[in-house]
Amino acid sequence: MSGRNTAGRVFTAAADNWASRVYLAVCFALLAWVWVDSTFVAHADASFAGVLPILATAPTSLVLTLLPWESAPASYLVVAASAVVNATLIGLLVRSLGRRGATAARA
Repeated sequence: MSGRNTAGRVFTAAADNWASRVYLAVCFALLAWVWVDSTFVAHADASFAGVLPILATAPTSLVLTLLPWESAPASYLVVAASAVVNATLIGLLVRSLGRRGATAARA
């Protein structure tokens, strides 16, 4: 089995079921909302809009935020990468539960 085939199978788990797609859509909608909020809305105080995408992609994003990145594009990259990792795990879980359900239905 080649490494490319294995990586392809793992990353297709991030988008081949409805649970992963919905999770990715929510995470990227939150990122878009943060971008709009930080770009077009003037705040007298700090906005907590950036906290929601990090919480939505926890625990992966919490680990990645410990890395020494301090730029705004890096924070978007951390949330996007965390969303893909979590969606892959969700997809693998859904795939695993689907196999168990199919096996139980046959018995």
